[in-house]
Amino acid sequence: MTEPLAAGVDLGGTKIAFALVDREGAVLDVQRTPTLASEGPAAVLDRIAAGIHALLDEARRPVAGVGIGSPGHLDPVAGVVHNAVNLGWQGVRVYDELRRRLPPGLPLYLQKDTNASAVGEMLFGAARGVRDFVYLAAGTGLGGAAVTGGRLITGAANNAMEVGHLSLDPDGRPCGCGTRGCAETVVSGLGLLAGVRERGAEFPDSPLSGAPDVTTQAILAAATNGDPLALAVLDDAGRALGEVMAACACLFNPALIVVGGGMGRAAARWLLPVAEREMRRRVFPPAVEGLRIAESEITISAMGAACLVWYDQ
Repeated sequence: MTEPLAAGVDLGGTKIAFALVDREGAVLDVQRTPTLASEGPAAVLDRIAAGIHALLDEARRPVAGVGIGSPGHLDPVAGVVHNAVNLGWQGVRVYDELRRRLPPGLPLYLQKDTNASAVGEMLFGAARGVRDFVYLAAGTGLGGAAVTGGRLITGAANNAMEVGHLSLDPDGRPCGCGTRGCAETVVSGLGLLAGVRERGAEFPDSPLSGAPDVTTQAILAAATNGDPLALAVLDDAGRALGEVMAACACLFNPALIVVGGGMGRAAARWLLPVAEREMRRRVFPPAVEGLRIAESEITISAMGAACLVWYDQ
């Protein structure tokens, strides 16, 4: 009997990614479309439905369901995105809206995007065979997920593992959430840019110092060439990431911490060694004995969302 496929949708602030995945983890089709969130939820949901229809048209086998990874605060049971700042969404009933646009009876599964990524790592990525691990994603911001005994920890209001908004310094940089010194103000693409602006005067000979249009890519390229400003900012980010890892190690006693996200993967060579040292100097040694740190192995963002279809099977 031929195993059915799963469709995945990774909903982001700038793009929507789609993937068709088989039960062995092979990605059979990948598509992408702009989010254009400014056009409103209805238009975005139209684009999501169109992308799903395109995957269904490409499938040569039955599709068992569609997994959707979304940013923001959401309810995976009711299928409602309560608040997604980068989409401008408030109380969007994703299940109800998509069921009107999709073939009847097609199962839908909604989760926070980092939770979806963690499920992908557990089934087909760096956490295969690991039942207790933490997933940290550094991109524009910083997010996380935790798996214990093979199950996601979601929390009473589905807000577990909002590690990006763990304040490491209550007098630190202002964060978009209204707090100061949140971890993502340092460990993120935006955090690296803020670090270059703040520390540029310490390294006046760096080409990054005072440059008007610095990008995350430029910072990483400068670090590759040994630029001291870039390396200092990455060191700051690595130590902050280590603080987050230490908190996760104490709370969950994971066997593994997986670091993903666009910036997390791109800067792993600088971040991970510093983060691991910082974590280990902050935690009671038996709590981190045998704990491994690994880079994400899932590079297609919608793959984790597709894996939500198989999460309960």
